[in-house]
Amino acid sequence: MVTGGRRAAQRTGPLAGPVDLPGLEVAPPGVLPVPGNRWDLALAVAPADARDPGDARDPADARDPADARDPAGTCDSAAAHSGAHSDARSAARSAARSAARSGAHSDAPARGGPPAVTVVVTHFEQPRELARTLHALTRQTGAGTTWRDVEVVVADDGSREPPAVPDGVRLVRQPDRGFRAGAARNLGAAAGRGEVLVFLDADTTPEPGFLSAMVRLPACCPEALVVGRRRHADLAATDPAAPVEQVGPQRELPAPAWLDDAYAASRDLLDADERSYRFVIAAVLACSRWLFEGLGGFDETFRAYGGEDWELAARVWRHGGLLAHAPDAVAWHDGPDWAGRDEVERRARKLDETLAVARRLDGPGATTTGLRLGPPDPVVVVAEGLDPTGVAVCVDSLLAALPRARVHLSRADHARLGGADDRLRLGRPDLRTASRLLEVRRPVRGPAAGWRAVLDALTGGDAPGAVGVGGEGASGDGPGDGAAEWLRLTDLRTVRRRRRWARAGAEGVDALFGETTLTGLDLRPVAPDASLESYLGGWG
Repeated sequence: MVTGGRRAAQRTGPLAGPVDLPGLEVAPPGVLPVPGNRWDLALAVAPADARDPGDARDPADARDPADARDPAGTCDSAAAHSGAHSDARSAARSAARSAARSGAHSDAPARGGPPAVTVVVTHFEQPRELARTLHALTRQTGAGTTWRDVEVVVADDGSREPPAVPDGVRLVRQPDRGFRAGAARNLGAAAGRGEVLVFLDADTTPEPGFLSAMVRLPACCPEALVVGRRRHADLAATDPAAPVEQVGPQRELPAPAWLDDAYAASRDLLDADERSYRFVIAAVLACSRWLFEGLGGFDETFRAYGGEDWELAARVWRHGGLLAHAPDAVAWHDGPDWAGRDEVERRARKLDETLAVARRLDGPGATTTGLRLGPPDPVVVVAEGLDPTGVAVCVDSLLAALPRARVHLSRADHARLGGADDRLRLGRPDLRTASRLLEVRRPVRGPAAGWRAVLDALTGGDAPGAVGVGGEGASGDGPGDGAAEWLRLTDLRTVRRRRRWARAGAEGVDALFGETTLTGLDLRPVAPDASLESYLGGWG
C-alpha cells in the first residue's frame, strides 16, 4: 500500500555520481519550470504571437490534465489521473502559475522577438520529392510573427549525384555508408545557425502553416521536442509546384490509426510518459538548438532504417525534456505508411528497428526483460557499512527479480560476492545516461513481485520523483529518514530537471516534485543473524 502521499522532494546526501550531460546542465535564461509534461503552461505565458490564434489565456487558466478535456476537445483523460496524487498536482500547478506570473520567462528567446529557424531536409535519391518540399518551404506563413527568418539546409545521405537545390538553399553531403539519416540530420543542423531546428524528410511536404505551428512551442519552451502531423498521399503524378494542401487531401492514403489514437489518448502528448517516445517521428520534428546540441543530436550509430527518432525522443525524456504533438503542423508524405508496404520486408525491418532501439534504451516497454540487450535499469548503489552476508542475500534476491539491474558496491568484501557476474561493479556509477537509481540502505529480501512493485511506483506520467521503502512501522517523519527507509528509488529525470532549473535561477522548483513512501510490500529486512547457507537452502 502507499502511505504518506507526495511531499516536496529533498535529499539527505549526494547522489552516487554525475547525472547531467554537460550541454544541459543549465537551462536557457527565463525557463519556466512546469510539472510533469505541462508544455501548455509555457504556451500560456508566451507572447501572444507565439500562441495559437485566439489563445490568450492567463497562465492561471491553464488547465490541469485531470480537470478538463484536451485542448481540441476530443479526448477526456480525467480518468487517467486520480486521488493519491491530487494534492501534489494542485501544489505543482500553483508553483508553475506563480513562476509564470512572476515573470520567470521574461528573458526567454521569444521575449526578444521571433526566433531564427533552420530547416534541415534529409534526402537520398528523391530529386522530384525534394523539389516539391523545397517549393513548399517558400510558401510558409508566419514570417515576422512566429519566426524571424528561415534558412534551409538539404542534408544528402550519399546520393549518387548531388541533388539540385535553388539559390539560397545550402547543400551538405555525406558518403553513402548505408542508411544514416541521423548522421545526415546532424550534419545539416551543424551547418545552420537557427535558434530553432525543424527536421523534414525530402518526401514529406509541408502545408503553408507547418513552420509556424512547429516553431511555436520550442521558441518559448526550449526543453520541448515537438512532432508534427504526417499525413499520407500518392503525390507521384502531381506537379511539384501544386499546393500540397489541395492535392494531398484529393489523393490521401490511410494514416496509421495507432498513431492517431495515441495522440488523441494522450491529448497531443500532454499526458506523455516514459513510453511516449514511440509517437515521435523524425520526418516532422522540431526543437531548440540548445536542446539538440546539449543532447548530442541523433545517435549516429544507427545504420539501418528507423529507430533514431525514438532513441532521441527517449533521451529527451530521460534528461528532463518535454514531448508535444502539434496537430496543426501538417506535412504530406509521398506514399503509404509502412503498414501499407510489402509484409515480409516490413516485418524484417521492424524487427531490426526494434532490436536496435532495445539495445540502446532502458525504459519499460523499450527493451527486453530477460535478455540483457539495453543499458542497466535500475542502477543500484549499496550503502557502506552493511553486513556482507546481508548484502549477498539482498543482491541475489534483487537480481533474481530485476535481472537487468547493475549493482555498484563500495567495499571489496561486498564486490567479491558476485564472482564472475558482471552486473556487480566496485565503485561509484556514472549516472549520466541512467534513468533510475535504487539505493539500498538496509539489506532486504523478498519475491519478485515486491521488487517490481518498487519500480512500478515510478512508472507513468503522474509518477512521483522518488519512492522510499520502509517497514510497516516506518515513522515516515520525512524524506530520506534513514531509520525508516530500507530502499530509495529516484527518477533521475526529475533530478536533472530540478538541478537545471535551479541553476538558471527559476523559482518554485521544489514544489513540482513529490515522493511516495511505500509500505506493506512483500519485502523484509535480512535478519542480522541470517546466513547465506540458510537463505540458499530455504530454511532461513
